[in-house]
Amino acid sequence: MQDDEGRKQWVEVFSALASEPRLKIVEMLAEGQVECQEILGRLDLSQPAISYHLAKLERAGVLLKEKKGPRNCYRINRRIRGLIKMLKQEDKP
Repeated sequence: MQDDEGRKQWVEVFSALASEPRLKIVEMLAEGQVECQEILGRLDLSQPAISYHLAKLERAGVLLKEKKGPRNCYRINRRIRGLIKMLKQEDKP
């Protein structure tokens, strides 16, 4: 059984994932590391909205950000990757 702190972290993760735009971002990143500009180009959202969603996912520990010169690149945190794979699987009898 997890302690209270562990449960709080999972609540934060699931709360961050409980949004269609954020799930779309996570689906994109399941393919690998993606630059912020590419996310902006693939979603029909404004730059401030994308930044908001990325920040929420990053604060929850779902994403990791890496600066490459002037650009920000994002990838899924390794400890979350298994959860994402499990959620993407179809329910098979």
